[in-house]
Formats: sequence, structure tokens, C-alpha cells
Amino acid sequence: MIKGIYQSARSLLAANKNMEKISSNLANLNTVGFKREGMFSEILKSVGQSEVRSSVDTSQGDVYETANPLDLAIMGEGMFTIKNGNTFEFTRNGNFKVSDEGFLVDEQGSKVMGTNGEINLLEYLNGEQTDIKISHKGEISVNENHVADLLVVKIDDYEKRKMGLNFNSIQDISDLTQESEFEVRQGYLEESNVNPMIELENMINISKDYETAYKMVNYLDSSLEKTNDLGRI
Repeated sequence: MIKGIYQSARSLLAANKNMEKISSNLANLNTVGFKREGMFSEILKSVGQSEVRSSVDTSQGDVYETANPLDLAIMGEGMFTIKNGNTFEFTRNGNFKVSDEGFLVDEQGSKVMGTNGEINLLEYLNGEQTDIKISHKGEISVNENHVADLLVVKIDDYEKRKMGLNFNSIQDISDLTQESEFEVRQGYLEESNVNPMIELENMINISKDYETAYKMVNYLDSSLEKTNDLGRI
């Protein structure tokens, strides 16, 4: 009976965690480049312990045209590399701009990395006559002058690296593998790959599971209390 209560309580905990994931997915329905987080599952480890983890849906989101030459979408695998202070993060959000100092940066002002370091366009900018072109392979040219190549990297373990909208920060990118199977679309952004209908369906199913587990905990707890009362007679 104690074991039954324990198992039911774990089901309640899993349901709560799944609801948190669904809420996060729905909240980021319109977030550029967001990757849907899957439901929590319990994996039996070789040492006999269990590890609760969630998967990340890496499927391609739809892309839409913005006509902004600094909006970039990645088709296929790979992630943009962003320098945030002394660490590096990885994202599919290609909503970039040029800072006052001429650096290519993201919405938060963190610098976008190229294969040879930070990307600075200042010396090539020429007011209204500036023509920025970015090839399918991430080669950046300004007024027909090659400036830099975007650093697009491969991330293998998504569920361990996921951190909010981006992926875990690291201090050394020298060991990362550069992605080769990708295409950069200039003037486009990638939509979130969250399907609201799937999330709502999951929410209904999890609510039912939660209700069942809650009733089971109450039933077993009541039965245990009655058993204890009989033992005292």
C-alpha cells in the first residue's frame, strides 16, 4: 500500500512537470526559433536509479519573410553562436541587428560569432548605400566585400543543453563541431515549432492522469488509516 502511494505521488509530480512544459511551450508559441520541449519521461539508468528528463523537438519550424537583410533563418541542422559576456550560447533566433559599434548582435545586444571571432561591419558600412548580403552558407558580404562567415555549430545533446530560449552557455567553443548540412535564408525568420492543438490535447490528457493519481493517493491513504485504526483495537 505504501508503495502504491509512492507510485501515485510520483505520477502527480510527473504531471506537474509536464504541465510546466506545456505552459512554457504555449507561452513561446510566437517566439522566433523556439524549439518545443517534450513531456517528461522516466528513464531507467544502468545503476538502477531513475532519471527524469524531457526531450527537445528539433524539427524545423516554418519560416516567414521579413525583408530585413539582418533577419536570418537556418534551414536544416545547426545553431547560431552568440557571445554573452565571457561565455557562448546557441540559438535558432536569427533576429539580428548592427550595434552602434558596428557589431552584428542579437536582440539583447550579445555579439554574433563568426568562424574567426566577433563580426564587425563598421568599416564597410556606407549609410544608405550599404548592401548586406548573406549567402546560403552564411558568408557575409557588405558592398561586395567579404566580411565574415557565420559560425553555425552542431548541438548533439539538446535535452541536457536546453536553457530557456537558448542552449547552455560554455566558455570554450574550440571543440564544437561546425555544422555543414544547413542553409541560411536571408530576410527570413524561423517560427516556433510548437503546435497549439497538440499542446492542448496533451494538457487534457495530463489533467485526467493527474485526477486519477490524486484519487488513488486519497484512496490508499484512507485505506492505510483504516488499517492503522484496526491495528490499535
